[in-house]
This record gives sequence, structure tokens and C-alpha cells, in this order.
Amino acid sequence: MPEYDKSKQLEVVTNDRFICDLVGIKLEEVGPGFARAGLEIRKDHLNGVGIVQGGVIYSIADYAFAAASNYCDEKVVGVDTSISFVHSARSGRIYAEANEISRSRSFSVCRVSVYDGEGNLMAIMNARGYVIRPK
Repeated sequence: MPEYDKSKQLEVVTNDRFICDLVGIKLEEVGPGFARAGLEIRKDHLNGVGIVQGGVIYSIADYAFAAASNYCDEKVVGVDTSISFVHSARSGRIYAEANEISRSRSFSVCRVSVYDGEGNLMAIMNARGYVIRPK
């Protein structure tokens, strides 16, 4: 595992204006290869049938993945993700926890779980990112 640098980890994700400003996702905890992000559900996060829109769930999972994999001088950009939705929510709070399960010279692989405020699993994401090494 590369050397941990919390400032590098925070720099990448706090500059994500779409996630932070428009969607309202907040980074709650970070560590080497780990991140937790949370979101208070608003009416504009709901889809036409009144549950949290899949894109919102994907966004929080992707944000946690970015935070978990960008913890050193190497930058990681997503190249492949898959998500399975298993439970819905209509209100309250949701959160995502990402864990880097593998890292090579070229790729970071993370598993992300998204939960509702009661701890029910909402979605599981597997994410693979390309490692960009500093020049």
C-alpha cells in the first residue's frame, strides 16, 4: 500500500462540486483505502415513484470509492463499476462505506456498500479505478 497522505485524500474529493454542492453528499470519515460518505435525503433526491433515485445512490457510492482510492500522490480515476440495488429508501439518511480490497501498479479495486439510516443494505458496488502515477 502506498504511503498514506490524508491531505491528498481530502483534496481530490472536496473539489468535487457536483457531489458536494448540488447533490449534498458529505465526506464523514477517511483513512488509507477507506472512506465513508453520508447524505440527508431531500425531495429532489426521489424518483417518480417516491424512492431515492438510483443515480443518487450511485453518486454516493462513487464518491466514497473516489475518497477511498485517492489517498496518496497517485490519483485514481474510475474505469469500471457495477452496482446492484437491493433495498430502497424514501427519506432520512443514507451512507456509503468504501474499502479498497486490492491495489496494483495499475488498478485500485474497491467494494462499496450503501446503507439507509437504519443500517439496511441498499446497494453494493464493485469499482475498479486506473492508477495515475505522478511524473
